[in-house]
Amino acid sequence: MKLWTTITLAAALLTKEAVSLTKWDDWAHGRVALEDVSIHFRYAGSGPPLLLIHGNPQYSLTWQWIGPILAESFTVIAPDNRGAGDSSIPPDGNYSATASAADLKGVLDFLNITETYVFSHDKGSGVAAALAIQYPSLVKRLGVSEYVLPGFGYEGASAPGPFWDLYGNWQLAFFSVPDAADFFIRGREKEMLSWYFYHGSYSGGSAFSEDTLNKYATSISKPGYLRAMFGPFDSRTVADDNKFFTSTIGKKRLTMPTLALGGEASTSFLIGPAFQNLTENLEADIVPKAGHWIADENPVWVANRVASFLAKDTSPLPVANLSSLTNQVTLTVAFYGTQRNFALAGGGIL
Repeated sequence: MKLWTTITLAAALLTKEAVSLTKWDDWAHGRVALEDVSIHFRYAGSGPPLLLIHGNPQYSLTWQWIGPILAESFTVIAPDNRGAGDSSIPPDGNYSATASAADLKGVLDFLNITETYVFSHDKGSGVAAALAIQYPSLVKRLGVSEYVLPGFGYEGASAPGPFWDLYGNWQLAFFSVPDAADFFIRGREKEMLSWYFYHGSYSGGSAFSEDTLNKYATSISKPGYLRAMFGPFDSRTVADDNKFFTSTIGKKRLTMPTLALGGEASTSFLIGPAFQNLTENLEADIVPKAGHWIADENPVWVANRVASFLAKDTSPLPVANLSSLTNQVTLTVAFYGTQRNFALAGGGIL
């Protein structure tokens, strides 16, 4: 237990500029071919497994500052959700929390990980909750941030109100009709993201460098990916998520310890109440000097808070060793991408 009691002290000495950390760009890549999607992920570190789940409009780059800090004590796995980053777009347009959770279960199965810690942000918190609901023995400790679940506050947050102005969250309603959002934003992806990061931040978006902004803009500018970015906001997706969450977590609370974080200038007063009746064991905290983008605006504080939460586990998870993936051939479907495409091609016979 000595290692675990010193995690917070060690993390407190780290900053995102620390040269001792494994830089995000040096993290290894992995890819899993599932039935309908190909999921790309980054991984680094050693220790118990920690799955990081991003939200929208971001991808795994969300964790470029937090990830290296946590990788000093954990084996950190950071996937790109379906339709984001370098993962593929689902052919049926299904971006429900349950579908994305099934993808991540597939990644963990591929890595032979049967139990993990989870921390999530934004729409990824819905995915994390769905993962915990569907596979409760898989998620040892759950972290969510900057999100309220459909059926438990999301619809109210996205509904028009007299408090709405240019700096409000009207984009939740706008994005709920993806075809319209795609039409009006296409060709202006960088301008949209620049505004999005700015209006949801504590400091006016200064936490996002030009390089980071360009990476996000490039990602959603790929064919089909802007439309995919809006998928989790789709009114039909939200309705499906509402039905799932109200019929499961709404009737039987989660039992694993749960950490809920909200940015000082964002969901600070919402996220605790939103989750207090959904889990039997909740810690809630406010991220100082941060708006919605907690992983970019105050990454060291968030990494320390997550580490201290995980350090309370009295029976820590065993170390996950992913070193066997180095130079190992793992894809069996080649350029077909998914298991379904491979089968449609007759098992790779052209």
